[in-house]
Amino acid sequence: MIKLVIFDMDGTMLDTEPTSLAAMMHAGKILGVPLDKIIGESLMGKAASRCREILKANFGDDFDTDAAFRLHVAYMDEVFEKNGVPVKSGIFELLDKLDALQIKKCVATSTEKKRAIHKLEAAGILHRFDTITGGDEIANGKPAPDIFLHAAATCNIAATDCIIIEDTEAGILGAVAAKIPVIAVPDVAPLSDEIRAKAFAVCKDLHEVAEMIPSLKL
Repeated sequence: MIKLVIFDMDGTMLDTEPTSLAAMMHAGKILGVPLDKIIGESLMGKAASRCREILKANFGDDFDTDAAFRLHVAYMDEVFEKNGVPVKSGIFELLDKLDALQIKKCVATSTEKKRAIHKLEAAGILHRFDTITGGDEIANGKPAPDIFLHAAATCNIAATDCIIIEDTEAGILGAVAAKIPVIAVPDVAPLSDEIRAKAFAVCKDLHEVAEMIPSLKL
């Protein structure tokens, strides 16, 4: 019996990954490096420390990752201030279904907690979750299991009674490391067949997840 669903945020509930990818490519252009779509996608779902490693591996140890992050955030903030924070199709249906089934819900995102709370509030769904765990609250980010185990602990639910919903390779690998079944809902960054095989299920969207939940047996 599922007692807790642990949600990733960007790309899973919030339709923010296309903007994030554009923001990172914009930062690369401003800083004069060839930060293309492939490199941008490789950063998705990962902790800031891992993103720094990837950027420096591509552009050298002297690459100003702080400047890249600042430009990235400023670009996204401008877009969301103008257009709002978009949500993924099916999120309200899924949240309503979990409420009806009295299943707890929490968020485990690589984004720092303060910023995550702001984005979820702007999207109108912050109040739907029991707890929020941000990437700045744990020692090792995705694909390590820490954030998922911490999220389950904050809800006083055993990992064996949880399921995770994720869109990225890093998140899926983190779920596997935490020994918690994961439903993959791919977004901008494609998932390899190898990664898809590690998921408990792969769904095309959150509507499909909502249909699956009532009969789900782990």
